[in-house]
Amino acid sequence: MTQGTRLSPAARADIQGFITSAYGHLPFSAYLLVEIHDRAQAQMWLKALLPSLTTAATWRPRPDVPKSIPDRALNLAFTYAGLSALGLSEAALRTFPPEFRDGMASQERSRILGDAGESAPSQWELGGPLNAVVHALLILNAPTHADLDAMCAEQREIFQNTQGGVVEHESIAQYGTRPDNSREQFGFFDGIAQPEIVGVKGKGVGTGEFILGYQNEYNFFPVSPVVPLADDPKRILPASANPYHQTARYRDLGFNGTFVVYRKLAQDVASFWRFLQDESIRLEGTPSPRLMVWLAAKMVGRWPSGAPLILAPDGDQPDLRTDDFLYAKEDPDGLACPFGSHIRRTNPRDQIGPAGQVESLHMSARHRILRRGKPYGPPLFDPTVLDRLDQPEALQAILDLQDDGHPRGLHFLCANSSIKDQFEFIQQAWVNNPGFSGLVENRDPLLGDNDPTRVTGGMLIPGLRATIRTAPLPRFVTVRGGVYSFMPSLATLRFLADPR
Repeated sequence: MTQGTRLSPAARADIQGFITSAYGHLPFSAYLLVEIHDRAQAQMWLKALLPSLTTAATWRPRPDVPKSIPDRALNLAFTYAGLSALGLSEAALRTFPPEFRDGMASQERSRILGDAGESAPSQWELGGPLNAVVHALLILNAPTHADLDAMCAEQREIFQNTQGGVVEHESIAQYGTRPDNSREQFGFFDGIAQPEIVGVKGKGVGTGEFILGYQNEYNFFPVSPVVPLADDPKRILPASANPYHQTARYRDLGFNGTFVVYRKLAQDVASFWRFLQDESIRLEGTPSPRLMVWLAAKMVGRWPSGAPLILAPDGDQPDLRTDDFLYAKEDPDGLACPFGSHIRRTNPRDQIGPAGQVESLHMSARHRILRRGKPYGPPLFDPTVLDRLDQPEALQAILDLQDDGHPRGLHFLCANSSIKDQFEFIQQAWVNNPGFSGLVENRDPLLGDNDPTRVTGGMLIPGLRATIRTAPLPRFVTVRGGVYSFMPSLATLRFLADPR
């Protein structure tokens, strides 16, 4: 697919809507974790579910008609074990990439992701080796809490109708809500940096970075699972669109699908702000909420309002909230937005090592992900106080913060065509890399596998007059669970539901 080419209506109707929309108008979400006990019952369940799944079909089929926005959304993905439980042949299962077959909780993936200590899979609430088996992830989105409850009740009734063939682990069902102010738990505006997909909104990142069966940023087709022709005698699945791998012996299982990463991330909000308070005392001799917010902005790369430091280096300017900026010419030395900041690491844009601007942009685009997460738990404080830098009395709210015992954090979900080259690459090569962009012992201050016992593991903040290095960073975000899943197209779901 070339730049500007639109996905056909038939293709969009085959793609699950989770891929093309964050459902911004549906702030309430549930994530139901499912186990398959009986293949035949599971196929009947899947067949009954198919008409309810939300697709990527355009909300405005013609320019002269109003949008028909879905009032709720339902999407479905399967783990490797789940596809096996559905009866997918061993020959087909072998064509999935190793990271998906391994699963997030495997020893190798944990090493790559930095999931150790309290974040180790043995400590998880879901998806780990000591937890219930997860075969499928059902993602529900609704406009109100009551609507979400009704959707969950409907799905649980359907589970009951399978007579134990498909069960939900209701005790570990997860719920998330995007607040009206769109702030994550540390207090920062979230959801700004989302790539656009070629074929959905014209220009953007190559379609194949997010949807299997299309060309990626380098005009290659991502690796897509296939099934032997004998497994699909009814020809439910399409032939491969990849001209380099077309063969009469296989059908394309992955076409119009994607891989979905789910991670439950607990955020220690009180520890985050107390660390910054201690840093303000170390630097100025007394607690300074304004300095705390400045340090936090340097760690994130944006002010709490969402304004990027590269456009607002001297103070928060909410009207500058945007994702439209570059680094190479505007901030080559990281004086405005430090190289070690969260947003500069996870999307370096046009400045990656020795590569030039054009190649850097391609490289960054090659490792983008579509984020689809939701916060969970009540906020520890009113995050809007962080916007009131001229009101010292309001900023007192972030001094001496203590945890209230309520779990809070983020249900992180992302879509990508290659878990290894996108999600895992970002986590290993950029987030957890202590030498990212020439730094020394400086991991991502938010998501990095930080350890305060590393005596040089602080955040480096360069400046014209002096450079600041904070004290060694503790781990503010802990992994509480997760799964790697495959989100099939509607055609593939029909294939999986067929009692072949």
